[in-house]
Amino acid sequence: MLKVTLLGNGGHAKVLRDIIKRIDKVELYAILDEKIENKYIESNVIYDTMNNLNDYKNTQFIIAIGNNHVRDKLVNQFRLSDSNFITIVDPSAVISPTATIGIGTVVMPNAVINADAVIGKHSIINSGAIVEHDNEIGDYTHISPGAVLSGTVTVGDYTHVGSGSVVIPNINIGARCIIGAGSVIIKDIESNVTAVGNPARIIKRSE
Repeated sequence: MLKVTLLGNGGHAKVLRDIIKRIDKVELYAILDEKIENKYIESNVIYDTMNNLNDYKNTQFIIAIGNNHVRDKLVNQFRLSDSNFITIVDPSAVISPTATIGIGTVVMPNAVINADAVIGKHSIINSGAIVEHDNEIGDYTHISPGAVLSGTVTVGDYTHVGSGSVVIPNINIGARCIIGAGSVIIKDIESNVTAVGNPARIIKRSE
């Protein structure tokens, strides 16, 4: 049985706990969070402070935090390598055999990842999201529930595509972007911006 430790204990962790229960030969061993002050055991799961992370390196980690930049920060703060992580895919997700999913990424219930799509490391393909053929999704991205990325879409590192958004084919979305919930993307989006609406327009630029 593969033992898994979740890094984070918020809402995202609740969903991951349910997913792990549905996966054969994987069991939840521990949950670490900076808000946990004293170690305790509940329902055969260890709860401990994130500061003790090194004590759990005999298990495999998955980062149960929705914020893209916080996931990156944890990897660097504790000098974690790919070998410390696993990839979690809910059994209800539909994944093409030609798709590639990076280490540490989570694919939530009823998500679809179609032919020749490439998903980066430590990303989230959330519940019911559709990543169509030939998409290239960067590291530390978050494709929110119900988002639809049509064929041959590119999404840069650290970008968050909001719930229910639609991206038409052959669109490039840059790095470190926020795409507001329900947005419709009909033209390329540069890096470091927030875009919202139907059709989406840029409302904020950041450094």
